Amino acid sequence: ARHCKSKDNGVRRYQDNQDRSSTSNLKKHARHCFGDTAVQSAIDGKTKLNADGSIFEAFAGNKQTRTTPTARTLSDAEIRSTFRHLMLSGRTTTSLPSRFTLAQDIKKAFPAASEHISQLLKDYDGRLHFSTDAWTSPNHRAFVAVYVHLQHEGEMVCFLLDFVEVAEVRPH
Repeated sequence: ARHCKSKDNGVRRYQDNQDRSSTSNLKKHARHCFGDTAVQSAIDGKTKLNADGSIFEAFAGNKQTRTTPTARTLSDAEIRSTFRHLMLSGRTTTSLPSRFTLAQDIKKAFPAASEHISQLLKDYDGRLHFSTDAWTSPNHRAFVAVYVHLQHEGEMVCFLLDFVEVAEVRPH
């Protein structure tokens, strides 16, 4: 909710003093978004839920409308924007690395990690359990993943060994 944020583009959360469990900030937000009547009826326990039990229906105010799901595929810009919003919500001072930086870091880290996992599997004395997972993406491309599961230092560990796109899918 853009209108609920402070001028420095972040929600102020003071968690370092005695009012850290206070709900007044939430109450102000709810009053602004849903209206005094909806908040007071929720406090009094008088909120009447609609038949579908939707929380949105219970608290919907005059300013808000129900969104309708769509089958339209999101554009790359919409996906990036939504992802950034999700990753940065509540963390106004954090920045996300670019996709190029991530790709470069992964290319540098992969050989060392791959060698380490390979050596761990070669030296492992116990049983190795393999599994596969196959699925079709929304754009009708089939993928298969191969995993290995083992117990290492008392903890269950799972490694992705391979992830491939299936060239051709034939029905039985």
